[in-house]
Amino acid sequence: MRKKINALLLIGIIGSVVCGSHFAVTYGRALWGPSDIWWTPISMALPLDETTQEFNILVSNELLQDHLKRRSLTATDLEGKSYQVVSDDIEVRLNNWHKVKASFLHSAVFAAFMLGVSITCLILGAVQVLTRRDGRKETGELL
Repeated sequence: MRKKINALLLIGIIGSVVCGSHFAVTYGRALWGPSDIWWTPISMALPLDETTQEFNILVSNELLQDHLKRRSLTATDLEGKSYQVVSDDIEVRLNNWHKVKASFLHSAVFAAFMLGVSITCLILGAVQVLTRRDGRKETGELL
């Protein structure tokens, strides 16, 4: 008599393929994905004051903001003229790769958990199919 596939085996097969591929793609993007494309766009660069929670820039062991308040920084334009640097002259672009990578890894953890559940169902279903006696019918058979 032909052995029939039970529900656990079918769930395990489908779940392993779906969750396994989702895990592989998500984890792969977190490890080998492009990390240089997640910068703040130039058109949306942030003023220096909005980035103080992310980092501090020190010039001669003093915060850049303090230099700007004292007007102790000068720059030279393309024509060679010197001018005082003000806070409006400074904009910041942030690399958001660490945040994107964290979201990829968060999704990968969920996919890994579901993959583990699917593999468990696959093993339990396979054991039930292999140990079933030919004359005995179980509830939950699909085929």
